[in-house]
Amino acid sequence: MVLVCNTDGALANFRAPLIRALVAAGHDVVTISGSGGYIETLRAMGARPIVVEFSRHSASPLRNFGLFCDLLRIVRQERPDVVHSFTHKAVIFGSLAAGLARVPKIVATVTGLGTVFIRSDVKHRVLRQLLVWQYRFLLPSRVAVLFQNPDDKQDLETLGAIAPGRGIVTAGSGIDLNEFPLPDATAIETARARLAAEIGMDLGGRIVALFPARGVPEKGFSEFYAAAQSLTRDFADRFAFVHMGLIDTAASGALSAAEVAQYAGVHGVHFIGHKTDPGAYMQAADVVVLPSYREGVPRSLIEALAFGKCVVTTDVPGCRETVKDGWNGYLCAVRSASSLAAALARIDTDFLALAAPRSRQFCEEKFDVRKLNALTFGLYGLPPPADPSLARAQV
Repeated sequence: MVLVCNTDGALANFRAPLIRALVAAGHDVVTISGSGGYIETLRAMGARPIVVEFSRHSASPLRNFGLFCDLLRIVRQERPDVVHSFTHKAVIFGSLAAGLARVPKIVATVTGLGTVFIRSDVKHRVLRQLLVWQYRFLLPSRVAVLFQNPDDKQDLETLGAIAPGRGIVTAGSGIDLNEFPLPDATAIETARARLAAEIGMDLGGRIVALFPARGVPEKGFSEFYAAAQSLTRDFADRFAFVHMGLIDTAASGALSAAEVAQYAGVHGVHFIGHKTDPGAYMQAADVVVLPSYREGVPRSLIEALAFGKCVVTTDVPGCRETVKDGWNGYLCAVRSASSLAAALARIDTDFLALAAPRSRQFCEEKFDVRKLNALTFGLYGLPPPADPSLARAQV
């Protein structure tokens, strides 16, 4: 069993339940990925990690050919029964390598179409066309392709990247609800006290709005900060705005930590940076906000649902999958700080009390990873994981 992904962190954070289920079922699990500090975590799960250089932000044909050669060599050496790849480069080159190595079962998961389907400048239009050609001509025809939302599937079918009817839509990457219990009042109070001490603000009577994302334009960074400034001006003591996220300086348009901190001071946002225990901070929030331009299905919002949080996000592919507008949160227009501010202004304590159990219920019904694991095992040609409570996967 070989799992291929551009980063070890994505495998460790998003595919841990799948890896553990495969190991528990007695399968030898090999991971192929870049190295970003999670190799030992994967090894502790029972996987056997192999590191290759993915060059995430490079479209160099020479580097991509080198990556393909590495993947083909490893797959031929390992001779797996299944190769399952995640993210664009891994899906295209990992699946091609598996096809040439005559691997019996090949599965690919498109985790989101990404920046090349958001930006419309010449560079990204060219990259988008190259990506479509790669899917069309390099992805073996017998690969089962999983999508995290229906829009991504439809877009790639419309562009001719994959044949109609070939894709399967799943509910994101799923979540192990045993690892994300619904916090009780004591846990929430403790988390809020910790956050209050860290940002130096009394949170009593305030609605804590948390933006858990990198400081890049496509995550709705500018819209969140502008909405925070507007609402702080209009409702001085009603909200506390918190930005928690990694500063990814390699990403196009990303700000430095110093720039984000300066921006936060001007707009009334508390920037707390990257946290190794983000769940503790999410428990402190009342509403989780992600005004992103497009996603697969954002893990941060799935976790917010598991913790019973109200969600405010944009009405775009991937994000809209997490909200029933007016029921467990609100949808706003993309690239619109005023629409985001209006959605946040509608939230009060009565709505938060209703949204909390609804979000948890929605997560249990739609994003329970056991359903995704059952579907995935079926695509591998394996019996479902040994769990009598498993429901049949809904796709």
